[in-house]
Amino acid sequence: MSRPDPDPDPLLGTTVWDKYRVDCLIGRGGMGAVYQATNTGIGKRVALKFLDRDAARDLDAVARFQREAQAASAVESAHIVQIFDAGRSEEDRPFLVMELLKGEDLRARLRRDKRLDVAEVVHIAGQVLRALDRAHEAGIVHRDLKPDNVFLCKRDDDPMFVKLVDFGISKVARKTSNADTLTRRGTVLGTAYYMSPEQAQAFRDIDGRTDLFSLGSIMFEALAGRPPHVGTAYEAILIEICTKDSPDVRQFAPEVTEPLSQVIARALQRDRDQRFRSAGEFYEALAAAAPGLLRTGGPSGSRDALLSGNVPSSGQPARSDAADEGRIATVEGTAVRSRADAHTQTRRTVVVGLVAALGAFAITVLLMARHRDAGRLPPVQASAPAAPGASVEPTAPAPVPATSGESASADAGEADIAPRPPAATVTHRPAVHVHAVPHAKPTATAPPSHVGGVASGLQLNTQGP
Repeated sequence: MSRPDPDPDPLLGTTVWDKYRVDCLIGRGGMGAVYQATNTGIGKRVALKFLDRDAARDLDAVARFQREAQAASAVESAHIVQIFDAGRSEEDRPFLVMELLKGEDLRARLRRDKRLDVAEVVHIAGQVLRALDRAHEAGIVHRDLKPDNVFLCKRDDDPMFVKLVDFGISKVARKTSNADTLTRRGTVLGTAYYMSPEQAQAFRDIDGRTDLFSLGSIMFEALAGRPPHVGTAYEAILIEICTKDSPDVRQFAPEVTEPLSQVIARALQRDRDQRFRSAGEFYEALAAAAPGLLRTGGPSGSRDALLSGNVPSSGQPARSDAADEGRIATVEGTAVRSRADAHTQTRRTVVVGLVAALGAFAITVLLMARHRDAGRLPPVQASAPAAPGASVEPTAPAPVPATSGESASADAGEADIAPRPPAATVTHRPAVHVHAVPHAKPTATAPPSHVGGVASGLQLNTQGP
């Protein structure tokens, strides 16, 4: 006897808001379902997420549903699912209009493959940190980070492009709240395996470091094939998380390097003050521990240490991932810029060397010209220094020692600039006769106004000391 067909889904084939035609069911969850739909006005395919009828009557469930829309819309990141619209259907069921994602979530991937290799885990974690960086900067703490909420999109440029989804129990850290908030006193929200100790104990001052703990747990499970803390019941897992340190991931995945295992261990510290201070700082440590494996740029700019440069801080205004791609701020981009700077410096060195060589050549040409011109100049009459009370008169030619020109140049400090005249010219200079004249002041012959082959502004000193 055949089973009766289940009741048909009343939403299939209907048009919501006279705009979105519901085409097919994508999946169901604890409080609702997600459908593929088409915007009939422009033909764009989207996802519609509906609360089921029972959840629609639960004020807390409706508040969490609205919180998801507000939180995701408050953050500008390519790694967070986009929400385009929100409203209620004719049956008064709340719904969200979201971008349609193609691929699978990390939970489905782990069910199929059990474990991922190091490169894949680092690639996924780097993108999650980019999303968390933006969310935390906007004051949004996800608080339910788990493999189910890490969606791996299939894109032409990346078969594992990460999108974070389901901000339903997120906390808006920078907004004031009263006692009647989504997380009431004594109530624990989240998934046990990935919950931080402070969240497991329902602390009131949860901040972004709880998401970093959750990501550490996800990385541990993706590498080791099991979460860092296990137990037979929800409460037992929470006790393990609060009372025992996480094991070393290399016990289950020996291929993991020590630096990477230390990064994961720091993210899983029970004392949140011992964890990374921000998603940016976590990203930098991950990039250093697994060089070359991050295929996307990091969270940009150094906000409290990068973020401390990338990294830590969260006081800057929200910015888009497109701006991030043009900056930094990444490890691979930094390496590329460093190589480019090295090439630029090499080119500058070559140019400086060429300029210096040309300058030396020009000076050599000038000096050679001066030697050449000196042979064509009329004989230079050198005057010996007159003694006090003496007059100077030229008389018959007489030999002049060549050393007198040497000492003049040397004493003037110009031996390297103005070469001495050829010896043949010096030996034919006229002799100098000195006649004493009482009370006469010393006189000297002025140097020539121009000497061939010497640059403008330079003069040969032919006078003695």
